[in-house]
Amino acid sequence: MSRFTLWSGLMVLFLSGALTGVVATSLYYQYEEEHRWDKGPSGRQERIMKRLVQELSLGASQVAEIEPIVKRAHLEVVEVRVRHQPDIDRIFGQGMEELKTKLSPEQQTKLDGLYAQLQRRWQLNRDYLRQAQDTIGRKD
Repeated sequence: MSRFTLWSGLMVLFLSGALTGVVATSLYYQYEEEHRWDKGPSGRQERIMKRLVQELSLGASQVAEIEPIVKRAHLEVVEVRVRHQPDIDRIFGQGMEELKTKLSPEQQTKLDGLYAQLQRRWQLNRDYLRQAQDTIGRKD
């Protein structure tokens, strides 16, 4: 076997491995992005904790101390979002109506679908807050 054949084979093997890695990573991130909201706000809290654990190399005792703080802060942020939701709904509704005047009927239908997805996520926030408040015995 010549050196050229050996090096060519190794190069093909390396490039195919690199290409497989790129494709697999791309598919993973695409899947992650599409299913990011499946768990709603509680999934967001889980992602925050996971990232903190990874980025800060937290130990088990640190996780136990930090997790209640993250839960409380996350719940407070959701409370603020829900409290200001009527204003946000008004602003978005007005913006949607203005946008529609610039779009074709097909684009308007797609925009309505995107807005409906956003409203479902907001509803998940409200449901999550209500459930969390019931769990800890708080009603605001």
